[in-house]
Amino acid sequence: MRPLPPELAKIAREELNEIPERVQEDLVILRTWIYQQRYLYARTSTDFLIAFLRRCRYSLEQTKKRIDDFFTFHTKCPEIVSNRRVTEKMLSINRLGLQYFPEFPRCSDHAAIMITRLNCCPKRYHMRDVMAYTAMGMELIALENDNAAIVGVIQIIDLSNLDVEHASQLGGGLLRKWWYWMNDCCPLRINATYCLNAPKELQNWLGFLRTLRVKMRPQFFILKSLEELYEHIPQKCLPEEYGGANGHMHECVSYMEDLLKSYRDYFEDEVNYGTVEHLRHGEIMPYEAEFGAEGSFRKLIFE
Repeated sequence: MRPLPPELAKIAREELNEIPERVQEDLVILRTWIYQQRYLYARTSTDFLIAFLRRCRYSLEQTKKRIDDFFTFHTKCPEIVSNRRVTEKMLSINRLGLQYFPEFPRCSDHAAIMITRLNCCPKRYHMRDVMAYTAMGMELIALENDNAAIVGVIQIIDLSNLDVEHASQLGGGLLRKWWYWMNDCCPLRINATYCLNAPKELQNWLGFLRTLRVKMRPQFFILKSLEELYEHIPQKCLPEEYGGANGHMHECVSYMEDLLKSYRDYFEDEVNYGTVEHLRHGEIMPYEAEFGAEGSFRKLIFE
């Protein structure tokens, strides 16, 4: 484990129940459990398992379930995760500045800030590609950014460039699967989500997002202006493109490109992980419990 600065070590101990003297014991328990599951092929590296332990506040049972869900999703939702490789296309998506993944910039409560912008051409980059890139980035941030892994992430979704074609690509259950990954599989905790600059013609689509907030659990806000955002996040904590003093977006793009390249072998190795469902016995598969045996989605009731 990387040594933590005193303020993060205090948060990890008091809020996540992280006791350094007990971490090795927890890792042994998790690795033993993984090896005993004939259907489960999961990563067992220290950094990977600690990211999930922190996400689950060191509850071993919750950690087991999230790891199971994570790799079941890889098997059951290839349309989102099958192209998670560091290709030139994935690097070109990063260079568009779709995501602000900070190395060190953080919110005043020590949480990391993640800004999502859909400033890409939907004819060139399908939303599946954007989701794959985002999932890769979030996984790496969970492994590399202690603020994000311990305190969590404040997510800002800037919808300035979202159009009808972007929204149409989220049909067929793709959006629902993505939120399922974010909530039940992702090793990062999303503390709150703030939506900015929603086009009027997409209000119904955004209303659909709001129906998912109970499932997502974190707070979900639809804001009309940057000034309204400043009421939730101190202005100085935001990047300069959003009126703050916390670095530039392009700095995070460069950081993420270097990080993706350094993890090229990590993602190439993903073909070795997942689940073999016919070997699973005595329980409902996480994916089927959520979506049904054929992957069909439960009916959503709009209010």
